[in-house]
Amino acid sequence: MTDTLSITQTDDIAPLEKEWRDLETLPQCSIHQSYDWCRAWSQSGKQPLFIVGRFTTGEIGGQIAFVLPLSIRKVGPLRVAGYSGGSFNNLNFGLFHPDFIACATPDTMEDVVGQIRDSVQGADLLMLERHPDSWRGLVHPFANLPQIEDQNGSFQVSLDEDFEKVVRRGNAKRRRKKFRTSVKRLEALGGYDYIQAATREDARALLDCFYEQKAARFAVKGIPDVFADQHVQELFKDLASESFENQQKTLEMHAIRLRIDNRPIAIAALSVKDRHVICQFSSIDSGETEYASPGDLLFYHMIENACENGNDLFDFGVGDELFKRNWCDSQTQLYDCVIALTAKGRAGAVTLAGLTRGKRLIKANPRLFALARRARIMLHRKTS
Repeated sequence: MTDTLSITQTDDIAPLEKEWRDLETLPQCSIHQSYDWCRAWSQSGKQPLFIVGRFTTGEIGGQIAFVLPLSIRKVGPLRVAGYSGGSFNNLNFGLFHPDFIACATPDTMEDVVGQIRDSVQGADLLMLERHPDSWRGLVHPFANLPQIEDQNGSFQVSLDEDFEKVVRRGNAKRRRKKFRTSVKRLEALGGYDYIQAATREDARALLDCFYEQKAARFAVKGIPDVFADQHVQELFKDLASESFENQQKTLEMHAIRLRIDNRPIAIAALSVKDRHVICQFSSIDSGETEYASPGDLLFYHMIENACENGNDLFDFGVGDELFKRNWCDSQTQLYDCVIALTAKGRAGAVTLAGLTRGKRLIKANPRLFALARRARIMLHRKTS
């Protein structure tokens, strides 16, 4: 492979657009490595780094073999290159030509890593997070390298054009009762509508409301508000606006809205690619409507809508929550691949891998996880 592949780095995404968009049409490419998603993050103030592998010989010489769309962040003394979007990404695969995937043996990938170390500058570590061992029938090339389990898995429910079949797959009686209870309680408050943003202005308004709801929820839980950054807020507004122009829906805004005052009380952002629906983030309003479980009601409607639109999979994203387990019939384990690029990075790789393992152990133990949550809230109250 070293004789037939050249690896370079660039910080300019524009010259790659045509080939990039060709590769992203492949079903295994996650929405998080689409051109529009990565362009938005590269323009958000993050330091972009695109690792490009090209075939240099053979029938497709000169064609892109793979692209790793990255941004660099500081982690203590280290410069860490990770997928563009970072913790906002739910599932990554990267951009890989099928011919590259077919020949990505362990020896091949060791050669690729060696070339990356020789050619990439500006980072101490390459940390490729949240990728499945296989996706859409293809093995991830980095599954041939040493990797560790990510602390989070991705929860999914298989869809059917007949929504009733999806409902019956779980505890149908309990699910319908919960739905009727939510509807009845919201009818007592004047009724509700399940809506999808129909204009750019609607989408931006729902995002503004989402940011307010999420900030209030994070404050109560003692969690730093990851959406507080103005660059992040505008980035998602831009992605939602662009979705009205593109066939591929990078960000769709959905909500449960009270009729009496047109107030959104549950909001979610969905991405849709190749009949794979991913919930990127969601929120509920605090106050008197919480007892009606508007979040559960919103997911009921969104899953029904996804079935009606002929999608195959509804992905709740990473993070273990009871409402996800009540729906999902599959869970995809995700992995992290940590590659040291410098001498400083070698020491850091051991530390970061240890932190990931520690987080995974805590999340796997309900008692430890509960203690960690309480400790986080207490620390937040002392420092705020």
